Amino acid sequence: MDKNKVYEELKVLRTNAYVPYSKFRVACIIYLKNGKKIEGVNVENAAYNPTICGERTAVSQLVTQGYNKDDVELLALYTDSEGVGSPCGTCRQTLIELLNPDQKIWIFNINEFSGEYTLEYFLPLSFTKTDLG
Repeated sequence: MDKNKVYEELKVLRTNAYVPYSKFRVACIIYLKNGKKIEGVNVENAAYNPTICGERTAVSQLVTQGYNKDDVELLALYTDSEGVGSPCGTCRQTLIELLNPDQKIWIFNINEFSGEYTLEYFLPLSFTKTDLG
């Protein structure tokens, strides 16, 4: 997968974010092994609590469309930051529930590619369904 193409797609998608309060846009594209893409952006709300991040918007669509963690090739994330804009805690917990711990994640900021990570890198010692035993 071409990082420059992914970055350009994320920059276009970010314009769909609804961020009248923070002005901080987040875009997420989940690339599936079958070549399809699932997109998500952050959608804010004046009450803040109903706000949903781009990652959770995309992964909700993944589930809604009948796909699962084994269908995912790459999760690409863009944030309006100058450094590494990693997923928030709520997103990390949601992603660890619905994706594989070794899921490859590419992160981009306003200027460039920030790095390649795995989901378990962002949430070591995560709380999962096995902990509910």
